[in-house]
Amino acid sequence: MTPTALIVPLTPAFADARGTIQNLVEQDCGGVGLIHTKAGSRRSSHWHRTDWHYLYIVSGRARYRERKVGTETVVEFWVGPGQMVWTGPNTEHWMEFPEDTVMISVSKLSRQHDVHESDLVRVDWLEG
Repeated sequence: MTPTALIVPLTPAFADARGTIQNLVEQDCGGVGLIHTKAGSRRSSHWHRTDWHYLYIVSGRARYRERKVGTETVVEFWVGPGQMVWTGPNTEHWMEFPEDTVMISVSKLSRQHDVHESDLVRVDWLEG
């Protein structure tokens, strides 16, 4: 199921005496990656022709910004631990990290470098 909101509402975690299991993505995917980002860094500044991805924040936080390709309306918000963002195709997106951040990326396509690069279009950073 593709979410309709940028911050994805997660289903309740399963919990028992051993701990919890939080299901993140319940659909076919082509790649799962663990991303460590250093404080003060920026990532993304691109859009995908056909790919989509979920970004689950394990620790740290990020300012996320996006807009549909060809439009000027920017959506911006902060995302932190335990929250997950979904970015669809044809959506320019940018992230800034004020602190060290660890996130899990789940994408439709493989994240092997050549596959990933062939589907994306780089854009200038959206200042502001």
